[in-house]
Amino acid sequence: MKTLRDLGPTPGFKIVPVGHFETLKEAAELVGFRAALTKRASLDDLRDPGSNDEILHVEMVEPVPRARESAAAGRHTYEILRTCTQLCLEGKALGVVTCPINKASMKKAGYGRQGHTELLAEMAGVRSVETVFCVGRLKIFFLSRHVSLRDAISQVDKDHVLAALMRIDRSMKGLGYPRPRVGVPGLNPHSGEGGLFGREEISAILPAVEEAKRRGIDAEGPIGADSIYHLGLEGRFDAILSLYHDQGHIASKTYDFHGTVTLSLGLPFVRTSVDHGTGFDIAWKGLGNPESLVRAVRLAMEVIGGQPPRS
Repeated sequence: MKTLRDLGPTPGFKIVPVGHFETLKEAAELVGFRAALTKRASLDDLRDPGSNDEILHVEMVEPVPRARESAAAGRHTYEILRTCTQLCLEGKALGVVTCPINKASMKKAGYGRQGHTELLAEMAGVRSVETVFCVGRLKIFFLSRHVSLRDAISQVDKDHVLAALMRIDRSMKGLGYPRPRVGVPGLNPHSGEGGLFGREEISAILPAVEEAKRRGIDAEGPIGADSIYHLGLEGRFDAILSLYHDQGHIASKTYDFHGTVTLSLGLPFVRTSVDHGTGFDIAWKGLGNPESLVRAVRLAMEVIGGQPPRS
């Protein structure tokens, strides 16, 4: 509700908050959202294309305890995601912007360790979805995400890195970059220092980069992970391949925690999201920072409108 308050009018776009009406109404009162909210049972009932204060109600079939993990919260979250996905698949909506979810609640509800991306892919019937962090004008892709660091390191081989570079090249061209410049960090300190601190750079990363170049991809690396993200933010690269989850997360969130947002590629609709988790410690205190969600909404509008995403 803070996001809708801060966004103001969105000419050409209709934003429909989806969730439990009474809960969102209470949140609106807490944060000073002045417009009167209207409860709608379906998108067919929408009446005002120029406002963002019509709520698509999703029934809360069981009480959801606040500010803690629960199976009830996981089940309610799933119903909201299912509703949004179905509307997009039916062509009634063009995209979804997601708030954070709690994976422990999803697991308690029977959905394993799945996060938004995995659930949306399953609901949409697609096999693979690319997660992209957008920070400033830089796009950060990931070789692996929700696996242990030990398993992530085992995936740093020539074939995986080359396949990722080819996906990045295609994805960036689809976003409007005719010849994207792609940077590849090292895995080890000082990119292995010629094999002194590890050989993944010699055996996997450099051969993958060289093969990518032979295939016409503008790739460069390996470059030390302690430097490459700074170089990307300065404009040397359009995209960087993070070799494991925290490598890219730490760099982007240290630079701009509230301004980093996620773009999902491969779904049959636009999906963006915040890049932070649930804040149970500040729930219902009016302290949440809406900046990341505001930027996620603006990014979704840019992509839907056909503009190269800027975050």
